Amino acid sequence: MKKVAVLVDGDFFLRTFTRAIDPERSMDSGTMAKLMWRYWVCHVDKKQHEELHRIYFYDCPPLTKKIHHPTSGDFVDLGSTPIAKFRSELHQNLIKFPFVARRMGFLDEGNARWVVRSNDLHKKLIKGSIAASEISPDQITYHAGQKGVDMKIGLDIATLVLKDQVQKIVLISGDSDFVPAAKLARTEGAHFVLDAMNASIRDDLAEHIDQLRTHIKWFSEKHAETA
Repeated sequence: MKKVAVLVDGDFFLRTFTRAIDPERSMDSGTMAKLMWRYWVCHVDKKQHEELHRIYFYDCPPLTKKIHHPTSGDFVDLGSTPIAKFRSELHQNLIKFPFVARRMGFLDEGNARWVVRSNDLHKKLIKGSIAASEISPDQITYHAGQKGVDMKIGLDIATLVLKDQVQKIVLISGDSDFVPAAKLARTEGAHFVLDAMNASIRDDLAEHIDQLRTHIKWFSEKHAETA
């Protein structure tokens, strides 16, 4: 049997998967976790004598500090927001599924900032066609970059192939920072598949993968039929 490891860049996957499966964000965390797991195991082809080794899910816990909103002045408890609660519950639901290993980084609070949700709105602010006072509080969100996630993904890829634990790596990500890890996997004889979920990828990453394959269109259509 050919052992397969599926490595999931959690933040990238959640944004893309939610837009395709639940654009209204009406789904509870338990149902979302179930659909996510079903999507991941689609990458294991039993007809080709493949067997799932493990699913590695990489993400960060949400921020929990309390801060003042820049436009409304209201006191905001980041840990009690609907998004934070959903993310925390999702993490707990995911680890209940078979073969799932959670790998957690952290959010960089030191460089966190308030950002406008919409790119169009941001452009209007820069052009001066809209004033800051015209932006509603729910159009601004607090953003902190991830730390440690890419490093953990790279180290796990190296460990899996150098110890010959798997013969196939499936990476679900749109990040080109994984070129060295992909090159190493292929050098060690592993089959490296990238699922960028229809996102465009850079040429240097495309050069060092064996296959670019996604199930997102088929899966979203299947979900729509059964929902």
